[in-house]
Amino acid sequence: MTHRRVILAAGISVALAAAACHEDDLFSPAVPQYTGGAMFQRYVSMGNSITAGFQSAGINDSTQRQSYAVLVAAAMGGDPFYYPSLNAPGCPPPFTNIFTQARVGGGTGTTCLFRNAAIPPYLSNVAVPGAETIDMLNNGPLPGTNSNPLTQLFLGARTQVQAMMAARPTFVSVWIGNNDFLGAAEAGDTTLATDTAVFRTNYAKALDSIGATGASAILIAVGLGHLANNVVVPFFSRGTTWYGLWAGGAFTAQAPLFTVAANCAPPRGDTVLVSFPYGFGLLAAGASTATTLDCTAPPVIEPVETRFFAGLQLRYNAIIQAQATTRGWAFTDSVNSTLDSLAGVANQFAPFPNSAASCSGSPFGLAFSCDGIHPNQATQQKIARKIVRAINAQYGSAIPAVP
Repeated sequence: MTHRRVILAAGISVALAAAACHEDDLFSPAVPQYTGGAMFQRYVSMGNSITAGFQSAGINDSTQRQSYAVLVAAAMGGDPFYYPSLNAPGCPPPFTNIFTQARVGGGTGTTCLFRNAAIPPYLSNVAVPGAETIDMLNNGPLPGTNSNPLTQLFLGARTQVQAMMAARPTFVSVWIGNNDFLGAAEAGDTTLATDTAVFRTNYAKALDSIGATGASAILIAVGLGHLANNVVVPFFSRGTTWYGLWAGGAFTAQAPLFTVAANCAPPRGDTVLVSFPYGFGLLAAGASTATTLDCTAPPVIEPVETRFFAGLQLRYNAIIQAQATTRGWAFTDSVNSTLDSLAGVANQFAPFPNSAASCSGSPFGLAFSCDGIHPNQATQQKIARKIVRAINAQYGSAIPAVP
């Protein structure tokens, strides 16, 4: 729910206007009546696209409501949880078929219906798709920042830290850092990843701001599965998968001129990762032009790079856990563990996208939305449950279970 915009007539006094600005203080719900409930009176979530509610390469009010942060807030039962609600079909609308590029409402990747006109008194979900650790502190256009139209649409001229502090939270969750290496992974270029020293500095500065509010927090480990355990989101397919499908004639009818090089074959190809856009782009070209998937050519992620990103994830998470320990806050790596488990369950992670399926058919597997990176509603629920359990374990609280 959001507050309706209040239009003040010229004759209304300054005192009444001030009272209207603080109506959230005057009408806050009672402190949640469970053990530790006062800590969760006002919850704020910081992060990037997963926290914001991005699914199927798009975002709108429907997907925003499915974010784990909204589910955790509902379980906490504190003050209203406000997010920057986007009008349907979205900004951009989510895919309905990623292979034909069809989107909700007939939109395109540039369609944007902007925010709901009702302005909330504060933002509880200050996460922005595309954000890296530096973006919690800087809202562009400084070098290295990643501001995009959604940054301005969600936060205006504020940073995530500023919006968080303005909300006066009693509890904050932080799940950010995936994009500090995901962009580098997509490009197959390790030099684009955020250096661990820079990551540590940016992350600590944001946490200092949380500490200044007096709020407690939970810090969530980077990743959607442990790369060191060979768990990779289905946005990437392994070189061996591509090689096996090609050798078995799976692509002959649609792309007779497409070939896969032997350097994609096992055992080397087991740790070679090919992104969905790159691989399928080559496949499309192979319908009329001689095209080869070479598993030594960028942006393919080669074995040494796969090991680099796995190590980087571990280093980022060691930093995050150390910060939580130092500050006496909760830390959880349970999201990665949950995805590790799902990866071993049939049909949860598609080893190769099912190009015959629309988004309703889960072409990337039952755990993911229709872009192969962002969790779907069911997985968001699993994430929310894990986060609540981790909070209760650290603080001895009794937040009710997420349904």
